[in-house]
Amino acid sequence: MARIWLVDDDRNLADLTKVALVKNGYEVVIFHEARKAINEAKKTIPDLILMDIMMPQISGAEAVKELKRDPSLKNVPIIFLTALISCEEEDLEKSGITIDGISYKTLGKPYEIESLLKIVGNTIGR
Repeated sequence: MARIWLVDDDRNLADLTKVALVKNGYEVVIFHEARKAINEAKKTIPDLILMDIMMPQISGAEAVKELKRDPSLKNVPIIFLTALISCEEEDLEKSGITIDGISYKTLGKPYEIESLLKIVGNTIGR
């Protein structure tokens, strides 16, 4: 079972997202603060991280920079979830954010559960 970390300060959206992912066979751990996710990632490596960009204390982008500096975490796929952009269904695989020269898949909020499941499945090979 793939282990997904959901890092989002929007508790309602995180809970709804977790329910949908669990129903589809994923193990999901929610973090409402990026710093906690970073600290835990150094102990337990997830299969995928869903990261909100606009977070309190440190942004999702800053959290990803820190995660990718750790050699044991540099290959963990990350999908950004953000209200800063909107993605159309047909453009999911083309949409992305680039940080330090690395492109990341991005899903605009609010997102359809089907779109989320598609991008997650494509990213971790389901």
